[in-house]
Amino acid sequence: MSIVERAKNIILKPTYEWNVIASEPATIGGLFKGYAAPLVLIPLVSTILFTGLLGISAADMMGFGSGMPLDLTAIAGMAILSFIVSLVSLFVMGTVVKFVSPSFDGTSDKVQAMKLMTYASTPTWVVALVSWIPFLGAVLGFAAIVYVVYLIYCGLNPVMGVPKEKIAGFTVVIVLIYVVVALIMSGIVAGLLYSTYFSNPMMGGGISGA
Repeated sequence: MSIVERAKNIILKPTYEWNVIASEPATIGGLFKGYAAPLVLIPLVSTILFTGLLGISAADMMGFGSGMPLDLTAIAGMAILSFIVSLVSLFVMGTVVKFVSPSFDGTSDKVQAMKLMTYASTPTWVVALVSWIPFLGAVLGFAAIVYVVYLIYCGLNPVMGVPKEKIAGFTVVIVLIYVVVALIMSGIVAGLLYSTYFSNPMMGGGISGA
C-alpha cells in the first residue's frame, strides 16, 4: 500500500484501516523508512519553504500579526532538528506504549506499538502542508493533535488488543506520557538552539549582554 493511500485511509476510515494494520506484517525499520520519515519531511520542507524562502515569520503562522523572520540558515537548522526530534519522540512513544500495554491487558509487542504510534501520528504530519497559512494553520494543527488522540483510541483494541473497557484509561496515559516526552524534547531543542544559534553572534542571532 502506498504512503498516500495509507495516510488517506487512516484519516478517513480509521476503524477499517486499524484492522488492516493490525494483521499486516511490518518491521520497525520499515515503518520508519517507508512511512514515518517521508511524512516527517513534510513539516521540514514546509518550514524551510514558507517560513524561510517566503519570509513568513512564526508570528505570522500563528496568526498573531507580522513578526521578524529568522535567518534562513537558522530556520533550516531548526527544521532539521525538528525532523530528528520527531522520529526520536516517535520511537520513544512506541517503546513506552509497548511496556505500558500489559498494565491494561494489552499485548507487549514493540512492532504493534510502533504501528499504533506511527500511523496515529499521520494527521500532524499531513497538516503541515497548510501549517504556513496564518491562523488557519494553527487551528488545523490543534485539530490534528485532537484527531491523533482519537486515532490512538480507535487503534488500541485492534492493534494492541486492549479490552474496550480499558481503552479510555490507556489513551489518557498515552497522552500524559506524550506531554512529558514533548516537554523533555522541547527543552533539549531549546537548549541546542540557544547554544548553537542564539548565543552565537557569528550566527546572526546573538543576544546582547554585558
